[in-house]
Amino acid sequence: MEPTIICDELFMRLGDEDVLVLDCRDAMDWERFEIHIPGALRMTASEIIRDLAMLPDDELIVLCGTTQDCADIRRICRVLRLRGRNAVCLTGGLHAWVTGGYPTERHVRAQSHAHR
Repeated sequence: MEPTIICDELFMRLGDEDVLVLDCRDAMDWERFEIHIPGALRMTASEIIRDLAMLPDDELIVLCGTTQDCADIRRICRVLRLRGRNAVCLTGGLHAWVTGGYPTERHVRAQSHAHR
């Protein structure tokens, strides 16, 4: 089982320079739920694997997703840890964060470029 962090602990560490929160939701979930954990960066599973060298090796990397993608999040966590990164999964994902009443930020929805 991959290591985890609970919402209370992450909340206390938000803003720390040595913590990086990655929101791993797919494009559909990102569009449907226009909120994220403050300061979180959006990177899909494939982007994380592809851009692994760009991720810091001296920070705690917190992976966050939805309940539906928890198996993918755990897989990414395993890969990151095998590559020497200090990665953990947020217990309960974004759902636990929101239902726990923790702060969120709204992100801008992608605008449609369709011609009218």
